Amino acid sequence: HRNSLANIFLRKTMRLTKRNSEILETISKFQSMTGKKIARLYGLNEKNCQRILRLLCNAGYLSKMKVPSVNDGKPPSLFYLSNKGAELLGVKPSKPRLNYEHTHMQRNVDIIIDIILAIKETDIMCLVMSEHQIRTQGQEVIPDGVMNLKRKKKSALFMIECDYGTEILKSTSGHHTDIENKLNSYLNLFENNCLAFYENHYSQKFNRFRTLFVCSDRNRMNAISHLLTDRPFHFIWLTTLSDLSKKSILGNIFYVPSLNKHNLSVI
Repeated sequence: HRNSLANIFLRKTMRLTKRNSEILETISKFQSMTGKKIARLYGLNEKNCQRILRLLCNAGYLSKMKVPSVNDGKPPSLFYLSNKGAELLGVKPSKPRLNYEHTHMQRNVDIIIDIILAIKETDIMCLVMSEHQIRTQGQEVIPDGVMNLKRKKKSALFMIECDYGTEILKSTSGHHTDIENKLNSYLNLFENNCLAFYENHYSQKFNRFRTLFVCSDRNRMNAISHLLTDRPFHFIWLTTLSDLSKKSILGNIFYVPSLNKHNLSVI
């Protein structure tokens, strides 16, 4: 009874700090996040991060659910905006559904966090859009993430695709989720310069874009590269999860099959 009264008092009296507001906005951007991901992104001790998340839950801004896990120990909690939190940020409430799509998005969050942290140490500004943000706006081509890199007066738009080796490379039945179809969708987007959605979001014009395709391993990258040699796919750059992890997004890690160029960098 005492705890419930304390929670009611907290819901009415808690004032959000700047960092807590940023955490709510970040969780909204990715739809949902675990405490471990939030702690890593903000450079927080995991215990301190859990304390902040618990306060935000008790104040009614966040809800949480357990994530099924095959590992021993306590399953992690997944945090997402409550109705009150969504109302505060002016967005629609979006409770995650624990399906394949959600699992894929959560794996992508780890890669996006790696990219943000690598660029954070430079003079480059990195403005990220998540798959969740793009998907909820009904876009036909849905990257796993988008980033706008800005340095001084220059900026560049990058679409990120994360491949974990589970999708068919080339389907004889014309399956719309195979890799070849996905690459052709990007080609159509590039050739027609259909960037109005991103230009509106970032409030600026872009001169085309590049697609950064992160492959599960080198064998997978080689297989995908064979789909990119016969057409003008010069804007699609390939790398591996291993190289991205070891050398970061800013390293000389990219291969462009259509130009036969290796060890390229985004900067």
